[in-house]
Amino acid sequence: MAPDDPTADDSAGSSDRRTAIGPVLAPATDTTTTATRRTLLSRTGAISGALATGLAGCLGLGGGGDDEEQDGDYGGRQPTVTVEDPPNAVFLPTHREAMRVGEPVTAGEFRFVPMLSYPHPFWTIAGSDDAAVERETPDVGRGVHMMITVQDRETGLVVPVDDGIQFRIRSDGERVGSPVSPWAMLSQEMGFHFGDNVGLPGDGTYEVEVTIPPLSVRRTGALAGRGEERATGTFEFEYDDEFRDQVIGEIDYLERDRWGERGALEPMGAGADGGGGDGDGDDGGDRSENDAGGNAEHESEMDHAHVPYATVPAVDAYAGTRLVGDASAGADGEETAAAELPRSDDAPIVAVLFEADADTDESDLTRLAGDENRTQNPEQYLLVSPRTPYNRVPLPDAALTASIERDGDLVVEHELEQTLDSEYGHHYGVVVSGTGSDTSDSESSSAIRSGDSVTVSVDSPPQVARHQGYETAFLEMEAVTFEVPDGAEGGDTGN
Repeated sequence: MAPDDPTADDSAGSSDRRTAIGPVLAPATDTTTTATRRTLLSRTGAISGALATGLAGCLGLGGGGDDEEQDGDYGGRQPTVTVEDPPNAVFLPTHREAMRVGEPVTAGEFRFVPMLSYPHPFWTIAGSDDAAVERETPDVGRGVHMMITVQDRETGLVVPVDDGIQFRIRSDGERVGSPVSPWAMLSQEMGFHFGDNVGLPGDGTYEVEVTIPPLSVRRTGALAGRGEERATGTFEFEYDDEFRDQVIGEIDYLERDRWGERGALEPMGAGADGGGGDGDGDDGGDRSENDAGGNAEHESEMDHAHVPYATVPAVDAYAGTRLVGDASAGADGEETAAAELPRSDDAPIVAVLFEADADTDESDLTRLAGDENRTQNPEQYLLVSPRTPYNRVPLPDAALTASIERDGDLVVEHELEQTLDSEYGHHYGVVVSGTGSDTSDSESSSAIRSGDSVTVSVDSPPQVARHQGYETAFLEMEAVTFEVPDGAEGGDTGN
């Protein structure tokens, strides 16, 4: 179940504190570059000058005057990322960003991939409604949008939680500005990553030291005991006209009639765009080349295969008993069938019950319950996995509660703990104590049994920043209710 480990040199070792130097991010000069030649990578599909001019008014391309402070080093060529009247859902943005992607850098038990683009707006979240959304706009068009994706080296799992990461930037050995604490962010193309706009004083070669703090999130399976020491890694990049021309000139615009359409861009290097699906599949959305609106044949000619992408498993990958959702409103307000995934503010929700039973793989229950609960002989574990539609990106840093009802009466309420598991990845879960329905005569048993209702309430939505296409979704998340199917004492429901 764990992702494949990307091709990278681990010769730097994995001591408690280790600094590794990554390669200089430099332009790829050969558009036929393959995975065997891991130079700097960039998006293809450059927009023509005529098309860019025609889109300028529609997109609100920055600058336009003679004021150098306003235009910055990019000459006001960066597009603002606005869609008129976007839906309260995941939607297709106006364009794909162009960026440079460096080789993976080893940092202790972690590996991270650096990515650079032009400074651009994004949205931060602090609260649980539309008023909690704040657009972050670069002060001037000088510098970069700096990003990293962090991965556990042993399991290959992208680490989609925790803050405290810092960038320290130097040029010619001198510190540039103050340390930068990047935002935890969601992007359709990059998935979960850390990033921020970083101002630079001028052209030159810059060295970036990335500090990754110990992980504070609960970890199970092969991740237990990992990520407990601070680690650092370093990469370099060149900031000059060639970089700026590349990340602006290779912006790839979608067809205008698709801006704001429900859907999502494919992860980097994956091919066609998503969208057009009803959002009710086991991953929350369909994909079809016919739905790509003329963009289906877009594929990067460069290799982005070593950029890890955070996804959670599809429904049928969980070995436990999947809880069934009531008929509920779908993405377009229409009622969905009970067999389909419930949604909360456009986020598909998966709920799975793992039990100690002869018909179930008990290793899942033991692993998910963790060493801290092993002496209590746990009999059940409830796993809840909110994810984005279309790309199955986990939604971290939320606060969830599960309420168990039986015959209309509340039995117990559990706070779900954010967890990283080596097999099932990011989720929210709880060990449920008490004896199951197969051995208990007590109607007040706190164990989850067939016929119970499990209501998952989102007390706080995902507190992560977003790139365009996610900024209006996952904000006012309503509770969703599941029913525990017959035969809940273990086994796969076949869904």
